[in-house]
Amino acid sequence: MQWDITTSRTIKDDGTFRERHVLSRFLTTSSDIIRNWSIDRDTSLTNAKHFATEPTISLALWTSSYQWAKSNKNVICLNNESSKVYYMPARDLDSIPQKDLNRYKTQKFTTFNQLKKSFDIWCLEVENDSNWRKSKCNCPAFLKNFICKHVVGMGIRLKHCKPPAAAKTVPIGEKRKRGRPYKAKTALLVQ
Repeated sequence: MQWDITTSRTIKDDGTFRERHVLSRFLTTSSDIIRNWSIDRDTSLTNAKHFATEPTISLALWTSSYQWAKSNKNVICLNNESSKVYYMPARDLDSIPQKDLNRYKTQKFTTFNQLKKSFDIWCLEVENDSNWRKSKCNCPAFLKNFICKHVVGMGIRLKHCKPPAAAKTVPIGEKRKRGRPYKAKTALLVQ
């Protein structure tokens, strides 16, 4: 379950956690909240709340993923027994030198600059090609949202998914502007 502001507000409103309680009152209130949430998510009910098992992909993420997939970054693939591991250069780098990759895999650094260079490599692990959404990346965006442009971008590169047409409208290198995207006007009219 992803934690958000509405969950915090629900806990504060349902459990009256805005004030301090003795331990026994806190435990009974928290167990009541858990019991009610469990009943709300019972799959046998018609109006059951469902858990999100996969993260949602926004249009902005589709756009940045498409641009990343179309970039000329050199991705290194290594096969393990049950998964594939992809090593990708971070930021504006286009490739990873082999000595830096070997040092990254062994995690043996002799200087601070070598340690700093290890943060220029992102590691993406794909367990099963057909289920690319459950891949794991070590970039900060993935650690926060459980999805990132590297996961979706590798899905695009490996042809496991197709981005929506609206994601392709932004020129490569630019970010999507805030708000609703413009609809295209009819031909021969100035936009």
